[in-house]
Amino acid sequence: MQSDFYKKNTWERLLLRDKIMLAVIALLVLVILIGTLFSMLNERRNTPEVLLSKGKAVSLAPPVDDEKTAYFELGTMRIVNASENTNENTVLVASAWLAYPADDTVFYEEIARKRGVVRGIMQKYFSERTKNQLLSETEEVIEKKLVQQINSRFSLGKISGIYFTDYIFLE
Repeated sequence: MQSDFYKKNTWERLLLRDKIMLAVIALLVLVILIGTLFSMLNERRNTPEVLLSKGKAVSLAPPVDDEKTAYFELGTMRIVNASENTNENTVLVASAWLAYPADDTVFYEEIARKRGVVRGIMQKYFSERTKNQLLSETEEVIEKKLVQQINSRFSLGKISGIYFTDYIFLE
């Protein structure tokens, strides 16, 4: 008789343990699903307002056209310019953002992946020119040349412009 009681008690404990484990697993799955749904519903795009609030952008002029949006994550670049004589070095501090078609998330991802390439193109362009050469060129000419060089590196879309928020020479 004792063995029957022991077997019955063991089975009851196993069933109780299985029920508890299933409840814990169900609770974990429920928490994961609710968290996923909550994050998907609250997901915001990288709008200028969001970037400003995160401190990733400052003093941004909004795009003129509603069909365009901006990529602000290039950061501030400090570029040593070519010198006219060996004793004078000037440093250009530039912050830029790129205008691209709104709602083109695939192209946004390409820009984000090639952020280093874009920065490299801009650094090369400015480091090959002296301060006087850069000051003698208009912003439109610089923008046109940079847009052409940068767009040659993209395959999923094209930027429509580059806008500078900072463009300061340090001596």
